[in-house]
Formats: sequence, C-alpha cells, structure tokens
Amino acid sequence: MSAQNTIFLLDSAPRNWCSQQDRHLEICKALIARGGRAVIVFSSALPPQIESRFREAGIELATISYANGIYYYLKALDELVEKYQITTAHIIFFDYFSAISWIAKTRRLKYIVYEMQNGGIFRAQSLKRSLLQVRNKLAIFPTSKVIAISNFIKEQLMNGGVKENKIVVRHLGIDTKRFKPDPSAQQRLKEKYGIQPDELILSTVQYLRPIKNPQTIVQACGILAKRNVRAHLFVAGDGEMLEELQALSRELGIADRTHWLGLVPDPTSLLQASDLFILSTVGEAFGLVLAESMACGVPVVGSRSGGIPEVVVDGETGLLVPPLEPELFADAIEQLGRDTEMRSRLSRQAIERVREQFSMEKTVGATIRIYESLWND
Repeated sequence: MSAQNTIFLLDSAPRNWCSQQDRHLEICKALIARGGRAVIVFSSALPPQIESRFREAGIELATISYANGIYYYLKALDELVEKYQITTAHIIFFDYFSAISWIAKTRRLKYIVYEMQNGGIFRAQSLKRSLLQVRNKLAIFPTSKVIAISNFIKEQLMNGGVKENKIVVRHLGIDTKRFKPDPSAQQRLKEKYGIQPDELILSTVQYLRPIKNPQTIVQACGILAKRNVRAHLFVAGDGEMLEELQALSRELGIADRTHWLGLVPDPTSLLQASDLFILSTVGEAFGLVLAESMACGVPVVGSRSGGIPEVVVDGETGLLVPPLEPELFADAIEQLGRDTEMRSRLSRQAIERVREQFSMEKTVGATIRIYESLWND
C-alpha cells in the first residue's frame, strides 16, 4: 500500500544540522517516494539554512510550541491535520508521560507512534514506583507503537509501566558518506593549535549538563597530566556546566591542554582528527555521537552504562569502564594512547560495526516497516 500522510511532532528546534535532521529528512523522503505526504512540526522557528533543506525535499514545516499550552497546541494541530489529511503521527523528544499522545488521539489521528530518545534511569521504588507506572500507562495508552532507540530504553520503558508488546527497538543511524575517516584532518588540527606529533587528541561532543557527567572526562585528563601522558582535550558543546568545567581544568593545571569550542555546527572534522572519543554519561539513551565517531575510525572510551554498550563493543570498537570513575577513564585512555596497534585495530572494527549496524539506510528501512506494520494491520 502507499504511505499514509504523516506528521512528525518534535519537542525541539535544532540550531544546526546534525544526524537527527539527517534521519528526519531521509524518513520523510522515503514516505514521499511511497506516495505519502510528510509534515514536520518544530517547537520554534528554524534557521533559514535548515528550513530550506527540508522544504527543498518537498517536506512541509510548521511551528507549534507545546510550552504555549495544550489548547494552543490542539488548535494548531487541528489545522495541520485538516489541511494535509494526516492519518499518522510520529512523536519525538517529548516525555512519554506528557499529554502529547492524547492530544494526537483527540485529533482523530488513526496511528500514533511515540519514539523514546530521552536517557536516564528509572529508579523509583515502592508506592512512588507504582503511581508512576499508572501515570505512564495512562499517558502512553493512545499510542499504536513505542519506538525504543536501544534495548536499555526498552527496559526503562517497561520499568516505567509500558507494556512490552507495544515496544519495538530501532537503533539510530548515521550518514556513513558524511562520517568517514579523513587522514588529513588530524594534521590540520595539530597545526592550528600547535600540538606536537606525540600528543594525543581527545575529543567529546555533548551538552555540558550534569546528566552527561563531563567533569569525569576533565578529571581523567587531570590524572593523565600527572602521569605525564601528553594529551589535548577538545570539548565541542555548551551548557550550564561550562564555567564550572573551565574552573576545574584550571584547578587541575590542564587549562592550556583543554580547548572549549562551544557549539560546533558540524563536528565531523573534529571527530576525524581525534585519536580517541570520550563519553562519560550515565544512562545514555543511545549515544549517536559514538556511532559518528566510530564511523570516522575513532575508537571510543565510554561509560558501561545505558545504551552505550549496545553501540561500543568493549575491546573491539573501544573500551568501556564503570561510570563516574575518572581514574579508570584515565587508565583506558592511557592504554589506548600507548598502544597504536590496538587503536588501529579498534578503528577498523569500529568503521565496520557502524556500516553493518547503524547506517542511515538501516534505520530508515526499519522505521518504514514499523509504519507499514500499522497501516497493513
């Protein structure tokens, strides 16, 4: 059968083009190629260069902010459903316990898909746990299917009260034509920052928020400095912890080896230039940037937590260590930093793993099959 007209309800508005936008674009293009229409609703206006890229692909765009209230959202959504004859909603970035699924249901949308991308660990116990499970079951009741972006997220959803038969695991994917090795990238970065040939380039790309635990990475680099491991850390991202982290780097005596890049519109060249990529999140939902790094041939040192072990195979595409342990992060970084042969082997295997498991084509195909399982039912 031909594709149904589908609306994507996003509780976000990107400031730059990244793999999330690649995925939205390619899924919409696949729907259009099958005879459907695609509308994406963002929470605020897009930068012109992002908006034009979507529109050039034949995708309709709208702006509705959930923060303006449910009545406002209902009215605006009504107009879009009527205008484009929408039958299917795909909800992304909203909390699964919000009212968004019920809003979509009351607009007479026949098929509602909710995609869970939010990380964190469901820790509630006793009465609080039971009450939260009841709330969550009620909130998710109108959905036809829930997409979990990792098995870890599936487990969190089930712990939160969502029935297993509603959940399907579909990993995120990246554009392997964009994220690929570039042997010249590292030399360009070293020349730009005056980095010596024998100094390691470490990188991380993330929002600087407590859930990401970026302090663990800075602390690990302080330990490496005490061990006389020559390394520079490049941090791409901004957030409320920036000043605190900058102060920590000064306190540890590594301010001259830590480079705060702020929001980087396209971190591809940074990843390509890195010897190692570091991520220390606890309860990471998936870790899209890990797949991006691996596709560039960069081994990863990450937390053995959340969805990270589903992306990074310990000892094959990187090293995993217990979370919140800067000493162990430093150990893993030092081990890989000194063993160039191991880094080379992990690099090759990382590239292959992404191509096999986390390609954009695989993710788009899996998403379309989820829609079709509902449309053909």
